[in-house]
Amino acid sequence: MKKKFQVVTLISALILSGISFSSADAVTNEDMASSSSERIETTTDTQQTSETSTSTTLDSQTDETSTNTSNTSDSTKTESTKETESTNTTTDTSVDPNQTKVADPDEQAILDAIGKGDNFNSRLYLNYFGGKLDTLFATTSGDGFNFGFLMLYSGQLRLAKTQFEVDSLVIKQLMSTYLLYDIAFAKDSHFMSLLANNDGTSPSEYTGFYPNTRPLEGTALNNQTGKSMNLKAYYVNQNSDKTVMIHGGFRGNWDNGVVTPEYDNFYQAGYNLLFVDSRTTGGSDGDFVTYGQYESDDVLYWINREVQTKPNQGILLYGGSMGAATMMSVLAKPIPKNVKGIIENCGFQSIDEQLRYTYTNLVAPALKDLASIVDLDIVADQAHEDLYMQLLKENYFDQELHLNTTENLPILGMSQTNIPKLLIHGTEDNVVPVSNAQNLYDVSKGYKDLVLINGAGHGEAQKVDPTTYNQHVSDFLAVVFDDQVKVRYVDEKNQSLLSDKELILSGSYGESYQTEAKTFDHYELFSVEGLEQGTFNETIPVVTYKYKKVSSSTIDSSTNADTSETTTDPSSSQPIVTSDTKNTKDIKGTGSETKKDSQASATKARPKSYPKTGEKKSIVSPILGGLVVVMVGVISFWQKRRS
Repeated sequence: MKKKFQVVTLISALILSGISFSSADAVTNEDMASSSSERIETTTDTQQTSETSTSTTLDSQTDETSTNTSNTSDSTKTESTKETESTNTTTDTSVDPNQTKVADPDEQAILDAIGKGDNFNSRLYLNYFGGKLDTLFATTSGDGFNFGFLMLYSGQLRLAKTQFEVDSLVIKQLMSTYLLYDIAFAKDSHFMSLLANNDGTSPSEYTGFYPNTRPLEGTALNNQTGKSMNLKAYYVNQNSDKTVMIHGGFRGNWDNGVVTPEYDNFYQAGYNLLFVDSRTTGGSDGDFVTYGQYESDDVLYWINREVQTKPNQGILLYGGSMGAATMMSVLAKPIPKNVKGIIENCGFQSIDEQLRYTYTNLVAPALKDLASIVDLDIVADQAHEDLYMQLLKENYFDQELHLNTTENLPILGMSQTNIPKLLIHGTEDNVVPVSNAQNLYDVSKGYKDLVLINGAGHGEAQKVDPTTYNQHVSDFLAVVFDDQVKVRYVDEKNQSLLSDKELILSGSYGESYQTEAKTFDHYELFSVEGLEQGTFNETIPVVTYKYKKVSSSTIDSSTNADTSETTTDPSSSQPIVTSDTKNTKDIKGTGSETKKDSQASATKARPKSYPKTGEKKSIVSPILGGLVVVMVGVISFWQKRRS
């Protein structure tokens, strides 16, 4: 039977990471807390016996314990026998690898490198302790692990005095730091591996979830290490011009497939879905969980890849818990204009604040009862909160993880972009306080909507109140992808001149629209109401073009005036007819047909003109011509007579 310290340590410390939202997880935070409580009650009655047994084992090392623990291997048993003879103790070195005398010269060299007193190196010690845990997990299980961990713990405290010459409290705090690191940040977390379906590993066979789902693979630069890394995602292709990018949260992956009501909203709307397989989880590379700081780079890779193949694709970001923080962090980085909106569900605004909250309010209280068995010096107060954040920062954040927990990328992303934002949170969320949602809403720019679901815990908004949840999501999707502008063409009696009564222009939030006047036989435009051009937003403006009817004589006069205006093409002897008729090109998003020119007949060639009956013609020119002929004749005759 597993000891109480294992159950509470493993499950409660998981809360430090905080924030698994993926429904692929078989055990929710609430379920784990309930399970932990039940198992603690089960072991309460046997606690005294267990403690007595443990004390007896540690002090006297009975022959029975020696026999049980030395059965790990024959070679180990032999070494244990030799050690027993020389040290007058029956403890097996495979169970307690931290005896005062270290038989392995390589291990002694490691201990010497860690240093003593003022030269004690905490980072090297954490590596050493982590290696001991690796060995313990690889060689033991069940009660053997429980006993082995107790031996490891007590052995480290002895080394504090005999080897490192530091206060045992220093070693306790470093061991606690490593346990918190393992659960919250490490890729191959030992303690997370004890939780079913949440161990960050891939199943042997992909099972899929939505029809037409296919795995995607890519390679991108890992900004955390400066090296390339392999990324994986799952794509549900519905041949849509809209794609929803989804991130499921802490250690959530999509290998086994996920169909939830939250995601089903997008699937039923006909959108493509791209599930990002987060780094350190599933099939993607990476060595550390970074709570959105570097996971957002991975999402950005998939966004840019989608845009490269589909330049006009509209993209919506959706994330839950840590996935929501990841998506908000994406907005703090250079994103293409294709990103049209974001839905964040129970996300946090700051890595630092979130880790501090979960330590003080969840982890420390849960581990309080362990003090009588294993004193890890985890206390729910400000001093210890600061202590462990500082130890993590010095030994992990500033070194391997390159993690900036105070950069607050979610806040930056929401406050620096104008795309539409929907924020969803449960009022009874004990993992990410609801105050996060209110603060993020307050700093958000552009169109925004905040939905607080009364009585909902972490990630339970849709479950507790599906009607409210679904309605807000539906309305938000209409704002993001289907904003509208109504265009009307009416006469003086406000009667529509269109067979469809009005045109509906549609577009994504923030895109520009342009309306245009049309021509109608026997009507002329005399006024326009509303903005003829602008940008799509959450409102539905109406643009009205008003026309008045004109008489037939006015039309005939206008036609004659139009057809009499001609110019000459220098390359042709034929006249070119000009007119006032406007070009009625299609309006964006309307699909309207171009109207025929009502004055098209003016472009036809005019018939040859003949004089009307009784019309008098001029005779001046013939008379002048005759006089000239007579005068020429007279002059010629006069010259001949003189000669």
